[in-house]
Amino acid sequence: MPQTAGEWIRIVQFFIVFYFSISFHECAHAWAAYRNGDDTARLMGRMTLNPIPHLDPIGTVLLPLLMLFSSFRLIGWARPVPVNPLRFRNQRRGEIETSLAGPLSNLILAIGCVLLLRVLLRFAPAWDVPIGFLATAVLLNTALFVFNLIPIYPLDGSHILKNFLSREATQAYDRYITPYGWIILLVLLYSGVLHIVFGAGLLLLRYLGGLPVF
Repeated sequence: MPQTAGEWIRIVQFFIVFYFSISFHECAHAWAAYRNGDDTARLMGRMTLNPIPHLDPIGTVLLPLLMLFSSFRLIGWARPVPVNPLRFRNQRRGEIETSLAGPLSNLILAIGCVLLLRVLLRFAPAWDVPIGFLATAVLLNTALFVFNLIPIYPLDGSHILKNFLSREATQAYDRYITPYGWIILLVLLYSGVLHIVFGAGLLLLRYLGGLPVF
């Protein structure tokens, strides 16, 4: 439970950035699907930056509250965008572009925030609140980008990978990986493997943005 005003400010910053980032992510999925011929998400009101249509009762409400009032840690998620691959003009290309659009949107946000952060740190280092928002956005969007590209179901990376597998390999994936996807992700998270991957991605982004690496 937060005790100081500074802790509450950081929590507010996190939730504002979190809800905007996942909304941007899901809106990118919907836009890519629409661009490839499937307007299902648009018709259901998901092609929007408004976070309300993207909220998931557990992933974006219950888990963040649980993390706020306890030491429990788990990555949250938004309500998946509905997609009908049969409506894509080119099904394989549509599935790849739609799945890739979400993580790429987070990468774009992370890069943009790194560049803005670099400007503020140079010309307005006393602007603590904007700097705090941008730093949080860099951390969170880097994590979302890297995490969602992991080729484990139900993450975006799994849908991308399956479009490059043979029919036999896809069947094996669906049999041996898909049913245990969440268990595998939890093991990776609590074993510290994901923290190493997130850290490497963040260091690379800071280096490319000209920020101090250490």
